[in-house]
This record gives sequence, C-alpha cells and structure tokens, in this order.
Amino acid sequence: MSHYFTDNSNLKQNRRDIPFRFLDYEYVLKSDDGVFSKNGLDQGTESLLKVVATRDLSGEVADLGCGIGVIGVILSSLFAVHVTGVDVNPRSVALANENFAKYNVNGTNIVHDGLEGAYNFVISNPPIRVGKEKMYSLFDQAYASLVSGGEFIFVIRKSHGAKSAQAKCVELFGNCELLKKDKGYYIYSAKRLD
Repeated sequence: MSHYFTDNSNLKQNRRDIPFRFLDYEYVLKSDDGVFSKNGLDQGTESLLKVVATRDLSGEVADLGCGIGVIGVILSSLFAVHVTGVDVNPRSVALANENFAKYNVNGTNIVHDGLEGAYNFVISNPPIRVGKEKMYSLFDQAYASLVSGGEFIFVIRKSHGAKSAQAKCVELFGNCELLKKDKGYYIYSAKRLD
C-alpha cells in the first residue's frame, strides 16, 4: 500500500487541479495521487494557516512535511519570506515546486528526511501516521534548525495526541503554548529561547 509519506515515484500519475479559497484569495494548485490531501485543502492545514496568518513572519521559513506546497504558497502571498519546503515524497516535492513557480514563491522544495539549515520559523502539519517516534524526531529537527528566538508552529488533532506532543515540545524547548483550538485541531507554538 502506498502512503503519502513514502516515495511514490512509481505510482501511476493522476494529476488534477485543486481549487480552494483562503482569506478571500483563490488558489489552484496541482495535485496527484499518492500525496497528502490530494483533493483539497486539508482541514488541519487550514486551521494552522489561519493562526500563522495572524503572526508576524519574516526571514527564513521551513515547511516541514511540505506536501504539494500549500503552506509555502499561502505564506509567501501574505509575508515577505523565503520558504524551504521539505518532504520525503519526491512526487509531492515536484508538485510543490510547480506550485511555487506558478505563484512566484521565493523559495524551493527539496526531497529530504528532515531539516538542515537555520530558520526563523518552522511550520508543520506533521505526518501523524509515521508514528510518534518518527514524528518526535521531526520536532527534534525543528528545534535544532531554529535560530535563537525562532518559532516552531504546528497543528495536531486532539485525538492524535495533542497533549503528548505539547509535552514533548515543553521537554525540548522549555515552552509550548496552545495558540488555538479549531474543530478538534490544536495549534501550538514553541520558541527556541537559547
């Protein structure tokens, strides 16, 4: 069975346009089978973006688990940022780069099993189905790649372990604030303070 958090290069293509609306803007992104939320804007991502859109983003932004580039496209239309999207799925990354090109996003997406670099913000709708151990290793990478004062903002469903994810971030960062609850989705912020 194929999962969106694996290499789906050999999966038959079934490309489509997915139109959606966010904050009164219309977007049409390229999608395909074998990618996360292939048919539309995922509810968790939308909840996350509603909160992130109210922040004051600048500098280098990483989208950890970028999928087809929804977060990067939207954030670049709202803020003057440079976005690096990272995903293990080459099909997702190829689509994300196409979507970035279409919307003139300042940034790129790369196939990688984690983050490298120094970021002011790491934004993520993490892949829950990879399991807690792997997901928490992504949290470790988010912490390690943030500059001092940088912020990790992520979304997780209450039913998928929001409280334990918050506890992991408190252990890692020394803080983790619940920014908003939205239809069962919890949006958290953890800041690197060293």
